[in-house]
Amino acid sequence: MAQAPSDMPVLETPVLIIGSSMVAQKGISDCLTIEKHSSTAIHPRAALFHPRTMQIYRELGLYDVMKTESYKHYDKHAGLHAVETLAGKSLGTWMKDINEGLEEISPTSRLFLTQQMFEPLLRDHAVQHGARLRFSTELVDFEQDAEGVTAIVRDMESGAEQRVRAKYMVACDGSRSFVRGKLGIPMQGHGLLSHSLTIYFRADLSRFVEGKYNGVIYVNNPVIRGFFRLDKTGREGFLAVNTAGVRGSEASRYPGKDISNEQARDILRAAIGADVDFEITLLSPWSAVCDVAERFQDGRILLAGDAAHIVTPNGGFGGNTGIQDAHNIAWKIALVLQNQAHPDLISTYEKERWPVVKKTIDQVFVQYIVRTAPELKSEDLEMEDEVPEPWLELGYQYHSRALTTTGFPGGSVMRNPATAKAAPGTMAHHVLLSTTDSKSSSGVDREASEPVPIADLLGHGFVLLCGHKALRWIRAGRRLKGETSTGPTGSSAQDLPKVQVHQVSPAVANHHFYEKYQITPHGSVLIRPDGFVAWADKGQEVGDDNEDLAEDAVARLEGLMVRILCKSAQGLGSADSDNTAVKLSKL
Repeated sequence: MAQAPSDMPVLETPVLIIGSSMVAQKGISDCLTIEKHSSTAIHPRAALFHPRTMQIYRELGLYDVMKTESYKHYDKHAGLHAVETLAGKSLGTWMKDINEGLEEISPTSRLFLTQQMFEPLLRDHAVQHGARLRFSTELVDFEQDAEGVTAIVRDMESGAEQRVRAKYMVACDGSRSFVRGKLGIPMQGHGLLSHSLTIYFRADLSRFVEGKYNGVIYVNNPVIRGFFRLDKTGREGFLAVNTAGVRGSEASRYPGKDISNEQARDILRAAIGADVDFEITLLSPWSAVCDVAERFQDGRILLAGDAAHIVTPNGGFGGNTGIQDAHNIAWKIALVLQNQAHPDLISTYEKERWPVVKKTIDQVFVQYIVRTAPELKSEDLEMEDEVPEPWLELGYQYHSRALTTTGFPGGSVMRNPATAKAAPGTMAHHVLLSTTDSKSSSGVDREASEPVPIADLLGHGFVLLCGHKALRWIRAGRRLKGETSTGPTGSSAQDLPKVQVHQVSPAVANHHFYEKYQITPHGSVLIRPDGFVAWADKGQEVGDDNEDLAEDAVARLEGLMVRILCKSAQGLGSADSDNTAVKLSKL
């Protein structure tokens, strides 16, 4: 890093986030985000939000307002269609209703909502919860050491520079990431597919879409291959152009290169397929790429969003994948900053996210070929079989030290969420659940709640879900939570985060929970702050009043938390090391 003037002001922050967009940090207060743009998005990009993403924003209290805003502009039953031209022949439907069948596997739906509608909502929420955002501010340089990261940032309006000192830096600075470039982290994957183009325009296309098409409309004809994203009136949207001209020719892969307004008008007219008055408001060239960074972490610097992976817009996986990156990072950094987890916990971000992201970019590549560029298929092309969107959105599994995973059969990172069972490493599967409020460790004086989505219990810390006969796990959880006079058994437990304990009621309806989570009424499931299952004990009929078994449950639960939080024996005192080794051996 260039030598900074000795009198340059220094600002300290726990976490410095470079770039913002939709990739926001949850759970880290007082972080500083700098964004080189002067405001939130002004163009309608990244319109499709996945159910997993909406689960995250449901935890933040934004889901209802996002649905309300979405339904003003888009039909909640919008689909993904294919046409020769907007006014011409239909070529079929990829997805008739984007929310068909989702109610069985998710408490949230897919939403169409453009960035310029959504980003102000996220910005206001972040500011209300202690985040500091600076627009028109760019990263000039940075360096890191064993204790943190020092960055120089510049106000792009005044030119004033400031030195920022942070314990961690998260780079969300886009596909041409300055941070990734300086760290020398290469990209790998499928490379450049085309120099694409987005044409923003004004027109009345209502007569071609009302009662016929809604949502995303793929266009495939001899002149243009790409897709419209239109609202339910047919008066607002854009055309994304992947290839144009003679199909399969080299020149067809460069519609966004040196494009003129007249050429853009010809392309748009060919996509509409009728003589319609329109006004082009912006031409935005971009590169269609499906690549992933070789690694997501370098010391105290982490990559997220487009800085870590780049995909084509097919399926809307770019922004959604970035949001899930941030969700995985945030709770881990927060617990480390609170001294409740070992810094090694942060290294599990790459371990968990990289395989899932790699699978995602490979699947988006398949969608690009199938939906837009079938001419790229050849005997030499290595291409996976396409899997349904819910597998990618809700059916993936993490593996790391922060979990007690055993892995899916055959080494797969994802399965069908409609049929798969919840297991360590999977996100908590959606069921309606009735719990009781345990007012004593004996399990008496309880009142059953109305069934709610299991997601209502999650997202604000560690959660222990106990079967209605799992009294020893209920007592263990309450002791670790600090609710009883006899505190946790190990001296390390005072630095562990609290665990929220919920007892499943004996209601017949809860058999779906036992079936999905593969436990008995004597069993228990521990779920992480990000909503992923960390551990499960099937349970067995044992004497819950046995004092030795009760102490064993406390020791196992405490040891489990030490493991998940990467508080290894090396980080504990000698007495704690012996205790921890015993606890871990019982997991």
